Amino acid sequence: MRFEVFYMQILSLGLLVLAAHFGGKITRRLRVGEVVGQVLGGLVVGPGLLFLLEHEIPAYREAINSLHFLTFVFLSIIVFGIGDELSFKKLRKIGNGALVICFVQALATWVLITGTFLLLGFKPIVAFIIGSIGIATAPAVTFVIMNKLEITGKMRNMLGGIVVLDDVIEVIIFSVVCQVALLLGNHSEISIEGIFFPAAKSFIFAVLLGLGVFAALRLTVERKWLRPKNGNGSVDATLGPEFLSRLISEMPGPSVEIFIIVAGCVSLGVGLALHWHLPFLITAIAAGVFIANFYSSEVFKSLRVENATSMYTLVFFALIGANAKIESFHPENFLFVGAYIATRGLGKIGGTWLGCKMTRQEKRFTQCLPKLMLPQAGVAAVEAYFVATVLGKDGEAVLSIILPALIIFEIIGVLASERTLMKWRSWSTGGGELIGEEEIIRDKLEKEKLSVASVLNPDCVKVPLKAKSKGEAIWELIRALKTTGYIENPGEVLEIILERERQGGTALGDGIAILHGRIPNISKPAVALGLLPDDEGIVFGGMGDLRVNIIFMVISPSKSPEQHLQILAAIAKLLAAQDVRTRLRRAKDESEAMEIIKEYA
Repeated sequence: MRFEVFYMQILSLGLLVLAAHFGGKITRRLRVGEVVGQVLGGLVVGPGLLFLLEHEIPAYREAINSLHFLTFVFLSIIVFGIGDELSFKKLRKIGNGALVICFVQALATWVLITGTFLLLGFKPIVAFIIGSIGIATAPAVTFVIMNKLEITGKMRNMLGGIVVLDDVIEVIIFSVVCQVALLLGNHSEISIEGIFFPAAKSFIFAVLLGLGVFAALRLTVERKWLRPKNGNGSVDATLGPEFLSRLISEMPGPSVEIFIIVAGCVSLGVGLALHWHLPFLITAIAAGVFIANFYSSEVFKSLRVENATSMYTLVFFALIGANAKIESFHPENFLFVGAYIATRGLGKIGGTWLGCKMTRQEKRFTQCLPKLMLPQAGVAAVEAYFVATVLGKDGEAVLSIILPALIIFEIIGVLASERTLMKWRSWSTGGGELIGEEEIIRDKLEKEKLSVASVLNPDCVKVPLKAKSKGEAIWELIRALKTTGYIENPGEVLEIILERERQGGTALGDGIAILHGRIPNISKPAVALGLLPDDEGIVFGGMGDLRVNIIFMVISPSKSPEQHLQILAAIAKLLAAQDVRTRLRRAKDESEAMEIIKEYA
């Protein structure tokens, strides 16, 4: 290697890391996801600087190209980690519903994309490859948003199972189709048997190579590393300080050591697979499946050790951008990029919706899940680059379509996912609209009139409310509900009310606040009311931090969202009259406040 290329590698890697890091920070602030900024950072340092510097510094292209192998290493580790989700134990938990939804949307997406590109005049094998890449879904962005919004339960479990199975299906189909493409490229004429048997043989040998990676890991990763005990005797597979300090120390901790061994063994297996022209992703995922089912899923925790994940994903996405070519963004490709975006979007949303209908999922879940299947990034990007590397001109055509589309899908996917998950959380904690069912609620309110007085116990009315802050006001109203026997666990109610407050203040302006939440373990709804005089009030936040002196608290069973909204609507209707608000603020005691509410309700 020439010395000029050597130092240029160091320079280009530094530029890539910095561009990806700051690009990610910028796009995160713009709320379109860090991945977009990391890929754009790679585009600037790769094709952007190459366009400006290639003639003056020829070694720069050689240096950038020499780093591309890292994308295959990182992708192989990611795909190996997917194998954990194919443990028999996890598959049983996912359930038949998730399996049906996953297969329906994957098939719909593949058929729509493949059919469209056949109509656009692409070679059948190229259309099949583009269709298979379209199946892949990127879970990372969606799960980052879910973690930020603290969303758990059915949505998280179902989405996690579907997305991982989706990627498994995609990896298998892509590997088989690529193997067929390589066979067709090596023979001018070939029969169906001549395609099927070599492809099947390559697939089997790739699985056997994965079994070899499993055997190597099984022999080198000791059980004692997987089950270190903390002071309480519980299992904890990740110990110690930051990843870098552990990695460069003489005696790295167990989790870091496992990570090093996994990266080494998987890279060895994938390297051999590529050398023998086998589907390398099948080797990686097979090794993961064997580890998950026949050794210990604790191995996979090492892949998330400390800061390792953020480190190699940053470099991974930066290199994806750097791999691109300026020609990928040529206007003549816009038609094909648009076709890919349209057909993949239709397949993902329509196929997931159809799968939800077939498995009779609840309406809110059916409304939300399809929009969460749009993001697409890492796996699809590296597969496109792999195709461009091994299939020549046809492969470069695939890359020129996939890469611009990925950036669009990341932006659209992040925005759609965040908005959808905020709606889901708002519904699940009792706030906001009932997704897709506004008409049902409106009809219910018209047909079943509800009086605030019927759900407001006089013993839950506090006049004047003895509180000087928002926290004191919330706790006083919760105490009133506990004293009257509506709730048994005040701490749980406090947590749910505060969670709703974190979503957005419940101060509505004009001195009114309506605290509310849906509580798992109560049998019927209840309302509490605290009133303060005209000249007093508590700062609640929201609406310019205006003071509040009419404070309602509404709680209802988790299984009764319609009833919860009925009560909120009835209170809002009651307080719509200026006269009611004025008289409530002037009420001298609890009985006078109740008389006002009964009169107007």
